[in-house]
Amino acid sequence: MSSVNTLIVTILSLTVVVDGLSNCSKYNPCSQYGYCRTDSNGNMSCECKFWWAGTICDEQTTSGKQVIAFGCISAFVIALYYGLGLVRYIRNRKNKSKENQKKENIEYPKLLDVALKTVRRAPRLSLFLTTVLIIIVATAGLLGKWKILQPIHDEIVNKYQTKQSLYYIPNSFCNSIIFDQFNVITFPVACLLIIMFIIVTKRTSLMRDKCHGYGGLPIPVDFISGVDRKFAAVVFAICADELITIFLELVGGRASREGEGIILTYLLHLLQVFVMGFRYYPFLAAVYINSIFTLICATLYAWLDYSITIVKQGMCEPDFYSTYDQYRVKNSTTVDVMFLYYGTGPALIAIQLCTDIPRYLCLAYINVKLPLLLIDKIYFKFKGNVSLEKKLLLKLTLEQRILARVSRPNSVEMLYVQNLFRSTNQRPHTKNLFGRLIPKKIYEWRDDFLYSSRVLCVYSSIFLLLYFVAIQACVRVIPYLSLVQTFLQRVFDAVTGLIAAFSTNDNTEVNGNTSNFPVPSLVRPYIIALFLTLIIIIIQLLVFLVNIRRNLLQTYRGDDSEIPRRQRLHYISCSSGNIHFAGYFIGYLIWGFILIALLSTIISISIEAFITYGSVRIIEKILKYIIPVVLPILLKQYINILLAQYVFLQHYGEVLALNNRRILMIFIYFNFFLDAFLGFVSSIFRLIQSLIGGILYMCRLDYSPLGRKLETLDGGFSAYCGLIHTECTHRHPVMLVFVSHLYTQYIMRQWVNKKIFFTDLSIEKKYRIQIRPSSRYIRKWKLGAFLIRNPMLVFYRKAFLNQLHIEEVRALNDIDDDGEKNMKQRLSIYTRRMSAAQLSIASDNSIKDSKTERF
Repeated sequence: MSSVNTLIVTILSLTVVVDGLSNCSKYNPCSQYGYCRTDSNGNMSCECKFWWAGTICDEQTTSGKQVIAFGCISAFVIALYYGLGLVRYIRNRKNKSKENQKKENIEYPKLLDVALKTVRRAPRLSLFLTTVLIIIVATAGLLGKWKILQPIHDEIVNKYQTKQSLYYIPNSFCNSIIFDQFNVITFPVACLLIIMFIIVTKRTSLMRDKCHGYGGLPIPVDFISGVDRKFAAVVFAICADELITIFLELVGGRASREGEGIILTYLLHLLQVFVMGFRYYPFLAAVYINSIFTLICATLYAWLDYSITIVKQGMCEPDFYSTYDQYRVKNSTTVDVMFLYYGTGPALIAIQLCTDIPRYLCLAYINVKLPLLLIDKIYFKFKGNVSLEKKLLLKLTLEQRILARVSRPNSVEMLYVQNLFRSTNQRPHTKNLFGRLIPKKIYEWRDDFLYSSRVLCVYSSIFLLLYFVAIQACVRVIPYLSLVQTFLQRVFDAVTGLIAAFSTNDNTEVNGNTSNFPVPSLVRPYIIALFLTLIIIIIQLLVFLVNIRRNLLQTYRGDDSEIPRRQRLHYISCSSGNIHFAGYFIGYLIWGFILIALLSTIISISIEAFITYGSVRIIEKILKYIIPVVLPILLKQYINILLAQYVFLQHYGEVLALNNRRILMIFIYFNFFLDAFLGFVSSIFRLIQSLIGGILYMCRLDYSPLGRKLETLDGGFSAYCGLIHTECTHRHPVMLVFVSHLYTQYIMRQWVNKKIFFTDLSIEKKYRIQIRPSSRYIRKWKLGAFLIRNPMLVFYRKAFLNQLHIEEVRALNDIDDDGEKNMKQRLSIYTRRMSAAQLSIASDNSIKDSKTERF
């Protein structure tokens, strides 16, 4: 049979040569499992795919038959394992007793009742009015930018059609408000407002007797607490766009001027970051101070900044149109490519406005929220029928009011304390309508937990940053993909040609696609890879957000199974990591996005090449070496799992107790030598898995690719541990509730001592019950009973701590890994102090006895 095929191929080759068709591009005698090759002499031959052989690649080799058989056996073992697992699952569900299936009879409110109650309780008019005003202000801003961009667009289109240089002359207004990338209007106004806020802010610790206590630096955001989280998150989301612009200019966007140098250029970009911080400082400080004066100033400044932003971005800094200086420096044809791909219509303006929708919504939120806060503040100031409790709270500072509200029954911290002695099934469902709509298997919404302002600010910045990057990656890169495809094809041809030249001596040409890796059209795989990257990043960010809550709750109760326990030697490292958390998170996210995008692009291009051309020779060669190695490892792993579950362990693996001990020892004996060969191959896969896992988990600071023993060497993980320990130290719910209760009672006692009379009888009765003075002997008896029931609190009493040295105080305060050693040290301190006290008492008694005898 083979001789007949050889004769046929020879006859066809002679016929082709005679007809002048002496290459494989004219005729392909090979089957679908082979490639036709033509050497320099005009002789044709077939290069077979995978495990096919023969003259025209129509015969399967012995290796191919063995791979197919081995693959069938592996598939059978895998199907057997999952089939047995499915059978056991169905049988266990049927055999479950009804007593175990019954849930505890806890009556929870229905979802409809919660929805109706939420609707009735919600400030419908205020929320509706705020939403409408935000949409109106954002739409007005976008329309204003459209009107400003339209003349510039028409000018550039006219020059494009007449084949002129594509640049525009900006208005003189741009030169008057922008000086070397700095806004000369908003920046001085922001600095003036900051100085005014410093004047009206009281100092709390430093030189409080100077200038009547005024002249303190206002806090922009209290990142640890949950005050004004939404407003702060919106402001930080706006900063994301400006931050990515500065970053792109630093990496390679704007060239430095002559004589500046790289260090000076870097410092100028850092100065731009500080200027951006000063620009939004007054907004945050005004909301935090929350006075009529600061809110008026911030409202006027917000309207000024919003107007200048519209004019500046539309007239001075459009996305796709260059000024004369930019055109001279770059000397690029970016606008030509954009017009060629998107046309000369309003498509580019529409793209710019779509990109600006989230930014303008955030700006509109600031411009609407500040006046509403001001109106609410004025209305509350001149309102007559204000409850006494609110009047008393107004006399406190913002920090004092925050601490006093913690002890309320409906506060987040109080709910956490109430749920401490409840099991998961007994914990009441959330009252949030949105939280009840989410299945518990995906995410359990808890009313007794609140993310800090810092976490929300970081996430708002990141999500808006991802939106900007995704839009720009689609709009700016897609027109250049045809050029990229040509470049990649040349690179692959050169590389594969060089490899073929070293591996073979003959010069052959392959039928059809002359490349070993033909590059398909990149538009579809690029878009798929981009959306796949966004999906992976978003999933990782959401999982990371859930893990932040889980790790915080674990740290609250002293569980160090995931986060290493804090130690005194690492306090500085924790503080430093807490400072670096936001910056590290954003930097890791950017690198994770780039690496995942590259990996998904390679995979998408390979799949697209298979779909377009049906076969890719270089990938087929790689698979030809990988498949015979993967199949034995896969079969061996599933055989071990089957034997471990159904042969070597009791109760099908539900109990870690050996069964069939003799067979297990024999199996381990022979498996010892077998795994020596498979372990070498497994180590290669371990490296590949580590590389892919490191890429996919790059943006996850709670995951360290270095492993549990070396995770503290990872800067990102150390920053995350610093955040967790810092928030646990300052936001522990039990501590806050306890301190809030003590502080509230202390404040009420002060008010009573100052003879503040209560006009509301109910409030008078309420507070007089809490602050009723008790006898000194009763308080001493209560204290003694409390210390007997909680003897460890004796170590933390003020009278006891005053007798200790600093090292002894640290021993009582630290929470080290060696808990037994720490406890022994505490007991030795206690024993030593008690023995000293007993000796002093004994000496006093001996002195008294001697005095009595003398008398």
